[in-house]
Amino acid sequence: FASDLIKTEYVKLSGDGNAGSTGYVLEPYLQTKDRGINFFTDESLFEEVEKFDRMGMGVTIHATGDAAVRQMIDSVERVKKKHGELKARHQIAPASMIHPDDVPRLKSLDITAEFSPVVWFETEFVKAQIPQIGEHRMTYWYPMRSIAMSGGRFAIASDGPLMWQNTFRRLESAITRVSPDGGTKPLAPHEAIMLPVAVKAMTLDSAYLMNIEDEVGSIEVGKLADMVVLDRNLFGIPATEISEAKVLLTIFNGKIVFDANRSPYGEEAIEERYDVELDFTGATGHPCCEWHRAQLPRSN
Repeated sequence: FASDLIKTEYVKLSGDGNAGSTGYVLEPYLQTKDRGINFFTDESLFEEVEKFDRMGMGVTIHATGDAAVRQMIDSVERVKKKHGELKARHQIAPASMIHPDDVPRLKSLDITAEFSPVVWFETEFVKAQIPQIGEHRMTYWYPMRSIAMSGGRFAIASDGPLMWQNTFRRLESAITRVSPDGGTKPLAPHEAIMLPVAVKAMTLDSAYLMNIEDEVGSIEVGKLADMVVLDRNLFGIPATEISEAKVLLTIFNGKIVFDANRSPYGEEAIEERYDVELDFTGATGHPCCEWHRAQLPRSN
């Protein structure tokens, strides 16, 4: 499946379970008194990271608890110490809890944290986890600002298709730390970031993670013409209006692939045009919501 548009030089590992229940943590959960689960010993994870790093393949590990995050950081550090360098760029996702002591290590080891906004603002799902996690650990819940201040790098993702989300909802909630729907309290509001930092995380920093920052991620001479035209200037409106932004034009590889005046927009319009069955309720529903899609036609 590798091509100019599909990068396959990454490996995905599962390091633990979900934050607040089976995520692997440094200190026991407050209610169950256990530390969650982890799928690797320190030695076995190091061996996996070393093997793929030497091949030049980045490792993305699913890690939510602060212990699982540290285990991955330790493994990358061991590889660098043993070989004197790293050959690949590694990632921790979704990195729900990163202990403050480990935040500076991300920069020194060139590890990118990936964050998904469906759990950095308050939902019924997250509120149910807080008694388990405890107020102290919640102070470093998705520590975006701490990473930015330390010079580290992070990406803002959607966690789709399980938690399908509008790009601008993600962008707004990274700045406000609350759901664009309102009615929630900010979680770890001191970890909110400014708009320029959030935009960079969704563009250039994400491109860096894929080793294509010289090709995409910013509008510069010599890079591919990948860009969107919006119906408003995000830097000239209140942060709480960012989620309402609409795309007027999408240019990909120098070609217009979406035009709001002609292209189908929204769930019903796409279903009608392409004869598919979609469910985008994951944008605001329970994190374990279902997402179904019929087989898309192979033609354009």
